[in-house]
Amino acid sequence: MSLKAGDFAHFLAGVHGHSPFPWQQGLVDDLAASNAWPDVLNLPTSAGKTAALDAAVFHLALRADEPQRAALRICLVVDRRLVVDDAHARAEKLATALSHPRRVRNAEHRRVVTEVAKRLASLAENPSRPLVVQRLRGGAPLETEWARTPTQPVILCSTVDQIGSRLLFRGYGVSARMRPIHAGLLGCNTLVLVDEAHLSQPFLQTLAGVQAMGRAPIKLALLSATPGRGSGRQLRLSEKDRDNAVLSRRLTAEKPATLVKAPPKTAPPVVFRERATAMMSRLITEGVKAAAVAVIVNRVQLARDVFDQLNASEYDAILLIGRCRSVVRDRLVADRLAPFRTGSENRASATPLFIVATQCLEVGVDVDLDGLVTQAAPLDALRQRFGRLNRDGRDIPARADVVALPQDLARAKPDPVYGHCMRETWAALNEVAKESVVDFRIESFDSLTGSLDTDPLTSPRTDAPVLMPAYIDLWASTSPVPRADPDIGLFLHGKEPKSADVSIVWRADINAQDIRNHGEALARLMALVPPRSTESVAVPIWAARAFLDRAPVDYDSIADVPDGLTEVASARTIDRCTAFRWAGVDDPHTGPVRGVDIRPGDVLVVPAERGGCDEFGWNPTHRSMVRDVADPAARAYARSRYAVRVSRDIVDTDADWGRITAALSGDDHGADIQDLVDRVITAMPDDTAMIDGNDSTKTRRQIRPLLRDLREAGGRLQLYRYDQRLSSGGGAILVATKGLARLSDGTRQDSTPSTEDDAQSHSADGYVSLDRHSNDVEEIARGTASALGLTSLAEDVGLAAYLHDAGKADRRFQIMLAGGDEWNMPETEAMAKSARGSPGAWSRAGLPDGWRHEAQSVRMACEHPRFDDAHDPELVLWLIGTHHGLGRPFFAFVEDDPEPHLLPCLDVTSWHPNLPGPQMLTFSHLGKSWTDLFESLKRRYGPWGLAHLEAIVRLADHRASEGNSP
Repeated sequence: MSLKAGDFAHFLAGVHGHSPFPWQQGLVDDLAASNAWPDVLNLPTSAGKTAALDAAVFHLALRADEPQRAALRICLVVDRRLVVDDAHARAEKLATALSHPRRVRNAEHRRVVTEVAKRLASLAENPSRPLVVQRLRGGAPLETEWARTPTQPVILCSTVDQIGSRLLFRGYGVSARMRPIHAGLLGCNTLVLVDEAHLSQPFLQTLAGVQAMGRAPIKLALLSATPGRGSGRQLRLSEKDRDNAVLSRRLTAEKPATLVKAPPKTAPPVVFRERATAMMSRLITEGVKAAAVAVIVNRVQLARDVFDQLNASEYDAILLIGRCRSVVRDRLVADRLAPFRTGSENRASATPLFIVATQCLEVGVDVDLDGLVTQAAPLDALRQRFGRLNRDGRDIPARADVVALPQDLARAKPDPVYGHCMRETWAALNEVAKESVVDFRIESFDSLTGSLDTDPLTSPRTDAPVLMPAYIDLWASTSPVPRADPDIGLFLHGKEPKSADVSIVWRADINAQDIRNHGEALARLMALVPPRSTESVAVPIWAARAFLDRAPVDYDSIADVPDGLTEVASARTIDRCTAFRWAGVDDPHTGPVRGVDIRPGDVLVVPAERGGCDEFGWNPTHRSMVRDVADPAARAYARSRYAVRVSRDIVDTDADWGRITAALSGDDHGADIQDLVDRVITAMPDDTAMIDGNDSTKTRRQIRPLLRDLREAGGRLQLYRYDQRLSSGGGAILVATKGLARLSDGTRQDSTPSTEDDAQSHSADGYVSLDRHSNDVEEIARGTASALGLTSLAEDVGLAAYLHDAGKADRRFQIMLAGGDEWNMPETEAMAKSARGSPGAWSRAGLPDGWRHEAQSVRMACEHPRFDDAHDPELVLWLIGTHHGLGRPFFAFVEDDPEPHLLPCLDVTSWHPNLPGPQMLTFSHLGKSWTDLFESLKRRYGPWGLAHLEAIVRLADHRASEGNSP
């Protein structure tokens, strides 16, 4: 059936249950006509800006036959962690509707949603999941479902650090070999929606430079109520929007705010408690029975102190901070905030609630408050906070207080986050206030402040350094990274020093001694149960170092916006490893690390017994056991792989642990794994014995339900024992290698990319012929290039994919695949993969250290009959040589075998390569060295265009490798 712009109303109603606002329908109409996004969606809070995600997805469906005219990857970027999560929830709702369009009740709505799903499914890897949604909150390796195929329709909800670092070839937490893939995907066929763009000026400046000098075809649109001057073509509310019943009541709802100067001798938490309780009492007296009153402050520690005060009151309270584990907070928010969402029908049955929060509640969070007590802040921040007050324009007596603490108005020292803006804003508001009251209603606020010079009243903005072409060239060099490597943090957050984040994960099955003494054993453990971003907390790097070294530091200064650097006393630096850095299976940075050596974007695993996190999030003064949430965090991926840790932390006593280890004992190869699972369940204490009702920190991980799921999984189960040297020695990890098939399609896939890990690049359940694998990769790569509209390049991409593994025909490599024993080699054809990998096979086969089969493939490609048909031979050679992410632009030097023994393959019976490979300094293709090829190809296709072509070949190799079986 056909699909037209006018169908967007049915689409939005089918997914979200309401019709679009006029501006939303107008945006889709413009996209359908021009395929061009406005530069700015200049819209007030509560106008539904996040519906831009729905519009982008619908536009892609309209252009499914020519996806390059729309955007396959839609990124919503904002430097607020709670906003990332809230936008992710909306995007997940959209993805679920597209996966199950039959659930839409209205027939016409269902018809349109089904058609959109059908069109997106034609581009998706898995037709049952037309749209993939992923939240990038911390660089956890292996969480790359969005990057499995270049044609997959994707929504990414993320931060400036995560999107920006990936785009600039330095992805935080991304393995070195995968960085070009992430950069190539984000640099092409991508729409970047920057929410509240005034918060991210340096990032926008860098994006503009990337678009211009780097020739990256990125589409960019800003979502902002305060875009600033000279912001290009803007979409604004029209008279039709103002006449819309819903928008009209939201725009005109009164929001009177009293300006309150806090008494200098009263502790700040007490001030906010008194104002909040008084407001709650007044709202209830005036008839708002289920009132939601928020207290928004500028520091995480102050929010905690206020929460402690209000939590002792007669009303319920909840604490929301950005630095938290989303797998915990998602459930907390779902349980406690659901009645107070905009348009909720369950509000009347709710009980009054205090919501204590930081800046994380300012932008994009869908909560409708009855009352607000906010700490003084810059004008733009206040405007966002008031966007949560009576968001839906209900007929209630909404109230607010703006409280200025003495330190907020101090002249001597600028605030580390806001500078002098708070003081300036406070003075300006008092100028326009009537009897200390300012009305923050949306429709009239601009006219109220129109007489003010607002530049000094807005959050401090800094500029990125001037982006030079040489910087782009340096970033594009990923293997190895140049010593002269420009700090990307300056280009993401500006020239003012800002602290980058790292992610901390707590695990209960390891201890400090494991980290210090048994790094290799921990690496194997983490590969089996990898850290997930949803179980991590992002904290400033200086705070992480102080936490790891137990250094004295002022944690009170941590905010939920990027803040200034804080020096940590070097005298307390501990000269031993206190965390385990996880960078991926095959990354040399994986291993124990000292606090002084951690880097921006690192994923750090620490023992749960170390403390540092409570039920609400990051709390470095919390010394009790942290709850291990790896199991619920991994649940989202259980469809493809499911692992259960049976470790020492699940029971209290040595006697209980002895019974469990006895149940796990026996012959690993001869044991019936299903029977073993039953024995472990029987040996465990009752669940009630594992729970301390008086102290939640003593609650043990509940694995009995997980083991039951494992028992019912069917299929192949594997047993991996904990290294005996570890604190959980005697325990085991039970793995359903094919996952829990009975789970819904809402779960995700993840695996180590098959060509990222050298061991996995040539391993399979049995042997796979080189010819078959090469044909499979060519078919996928050629099809991908054609689907992306790269018709002129499809043949060269397909040829590179066909020849990429030719070097594996080296007889030495074949012996290695045979386990180092040539008598195990198949007699008929060369292998691409086998199941005979064994320690020492490489050296027994006579392969030199550092030898790369892809470099041999480059040598052989020039001899293949099809190479003469290449339209761009340089591109073909480059795509072959870089298909493992190495050689960009240098390989490690290894002497070529001048006359290698090469087995017949790929329709060639006798190979005689004369060209030196790129691991040799004498490599030359028509007079060009390997690095000359890199420079030439960057000029031809642009750094991001070249990386995108690499991604097509490499991801085709990944997917073919997953599908290969004997």
